[in-house]
Amino acid sequence: MFERKERGALPGLDDLWTRLPVPWRVCVELAWEAYQAGSLPIGAVVADAEGKVLSRGRNRIHERSGEDSHLYGHKLAHAEINALVTLDNDGRDPVECTLYTTTEPCPLCVGALRMSDVGGVRYAAREPWGGSVAMFEIVPYLKRGNVRVTGPEDEGLEAILVALLVERFLRLKPEVLGRFLATYEVIMPRAVEAGRRLYRSGALAGIGGADAPGMISVVGRELRSGV
Repeated sequence: MFERKERGALPGLDDLWTRLPVPWRVCVELAWEAYQAGSLPIGAVVADAEGKVLSRGRNRIHERSGEDSHLYGHKLAHAEINALVTLDNDGRDPVECTLYTTTEPCPLCVGALRMSDVGGVRYAAREPWGGSVAMFEIVPYLKRGNVRVTGPEDEGLEAILVALLVERFLRLKPEVLGRFLATYEVIMPRAVEAGRRLYRSGALAGIGGADAPGMISVVGRELRSGV
């Protein structure tokens, strides 16, 4: 059920955007859009077996408005939930579809994925604080769904997304901030430190009008500076 990708040295970041398949590009664009809107930088899409994007969603928990059928301004307004609830299943077998998400799904989104009958999930970055794809192996109901789980897939993309998420959490300053950062520092210290530097410099606040490749360039430069 699980597919783990081989992990080696952090690959070059300069060509990261060009080597990303369309579903991942859309996910990153949505994550950056969520960041710019003040929410957590997490984006998700549902795609068919050929990689055609069928629905999309992003985190909207800190927003007061949203698109039709998308949750917003609520703790349940997760990217994966918004992608799943806007998927039109008419004439389509959801089992053949895959949920792509920038961040390993939490318990809420793992359960929603199973109940949606979407057959697979691919995530770009581990989430040691709340990531819960392991539930697919230990909870009988979830295990029975035989959901295909793959991730993380690209170390460069993972590092970019984790640094972006850490920077956002440092700005939001939730009560769990210290414990949240500690769990990340154990397995991704380089990305966490890059996120800290981005927060101190305010570099992301200075590129508010930039597109997703522009964000990747700024975060990637910070990751390289810590080598």
